[in-house]
Amino acid sequence: MRTRAIILKKQDAGECDQLVTCYTEEFGKLTAVAKSALKPNSIQAMHLDIFNLVDFELINGRATPIITGAQVERTYGELKTSLTALAGAYFFTEVFNRLVFDYQRDNGMWNFLTSLLDDFNGLDNNFQELFRMKQASLIGLLGYAPNTKDGELLSVPAMNAIFESLAERKLHSLNFMNFVLK
Repeated sequence: MRTRAIILKKQDAGECDQLVTCYTEEFGKLTAVAKSALKPNSIQAMHLDIFNLVDFELINGRATPIITGAQVERTYGELKTSLTALAGAYFFTEVFNRLVFDYQRDNGMWNFLTSLLDDFNGLDNNFQELFRMKQASLIGLLGYAPNTKDGELLSVPAMNAIFESLAERKLHSLNFMNFVLK
């Protein structure tokens, strides 16, 4: 199965492997194994960096799919050099990881995530306004849009509280974001 994906999270699994959580265009959110990704000479590892748009093939493994032949399509280099944009991207990937169900394909979510990374990659001076609009958009996509007067947006703290309530725990990326924005 060939697919395109945005890498959301990586964690070590065993001595040389990594579990890669990603949001794919064809299957929605899934976690797959990147075999030997932690070996120093792994070519695949550099393609599977967080926030990269990657094209790869999945094969069936015992319990989870296995990533083979990963090829990066877009690295979002400007996003990765801006601490503010990076903090915002970490927030949204943490929310995706906690609130989006596995194997629930959704074109709206895919389009939201790719446009979010595009917008954060070309970030200008209006980060807080963009962040707030993206939060409101994601709340709507998730089906939890609050009723407000005349379509006005909630404040960032109110939206943050909604996301933490939905996740049923504190979001670590919010602490990072607040630290960066001070």
